[in-house]
Amino acid sequence: MPLERMVFFSDAVFAIALTLLALDLKLPLGIPPERLTAELAGAVPELLAFALSFLIIARVWMSHHNDFFRIRDFNPQLAWLNMLLLFFIVMLPAPTAILSDYGGNPSPWPSVLYAATISGVYLTLAGMWTYAWRRGLTDDTVNEAEHRRVFLARLTAPAVFLLSIPAAFVLGSNTPFLWFLIIPVALLARRLTAHPSPAATQ
Repeated sequence: MPLERMVFFSDAVFAIALTLLALDLKLPLGIPPERLTAELAGAVPELLAFALSFLIIARVWMSHHNDFFRIRDFNPQLAWLNMLLLFFIVMLPAPTAILSDYGGNPSPWPSVLYAATISGVYLTLAGMWTYAWRRGLTDDTVNEAEHRRVFLARLTAPAVFLLSIPAAFVLGSNTPFLWFLIIPVALLARRLTAHPSPAATQ
């Protein structure tokens, strides 16, 4: 099977997952005009959960695209790792809906399910990249330093989301605020793995 078929199939699955996310964006039918403002305000958590998942799927799709631009060959093991990634991507609309519907409750489980799914996405993506590099399936531009740079960048999201799983049993409905840590953690990882400037290498 040509490598392009697996990439095209993956693109289609990503598109389906984005579509499934949007299916939950709806208001109840027959809302009286005087209740519209309140119903729209009540839909804000649902919209925020949709936006977060949309952003994550979009970022993962771009990372997947960049990886397979440099992965020149594949084997059955890499194909199954790719299927595992798509499994988590297709499953993401379910914990997104649970988070939007029940995220305001004291129960930690909506945040735990969501964080576990996101962690599975990024850990699988990182595992695919490392497996392809170690098996010699990438092109010559991917040396050890480049592999390490991409691999560490892929670990920033699961580091934050995995940390939030035990924290959810303490923070409850406030757990999603912890996910904002992904911004400084990603910036720190980018600084630590940045390519050295030409002047620094002389």
